[in-house]
Amino acid sequence: MVKQKPPISKWQTLLDTPPAAVADSLPAAVPAERRDMPRRRALTRRIHSEFEEMPGMSLTLGQAAKLFGLAPDVTSRILHVLADARVLHRRTDGRFSLRGD
Repeated sequence: MVKQKPPISKWQTLLDTPPAAVADSLPAAVPAERRDMPRRRALTRRIHSEFEEMPGMSLTLGQAAKLFGLAPDVTSRILHVLADARVLHRRTDGRFSLRGD
């Protein structure tokens, strides 16, 4: 009786490849995962608490980035997450304030 070889799938080589090697082979247009979720949650809580501590505070994106000492893109993502969660309100002039103010 002839021993049959198990079928070799092109996916098996991909599944056997370590994740770092897969990330290295991605085109430059596909960014590698960079998020540090515990740090992101801590920043979100910190920014939320700053708005709660200063009722009536209304900040533009640039002002918020300076106040919190963050890059504008990071600040934008966090402020928009808080606005989507209905914690902050984004006014028509682009300013962010605590919802209800």
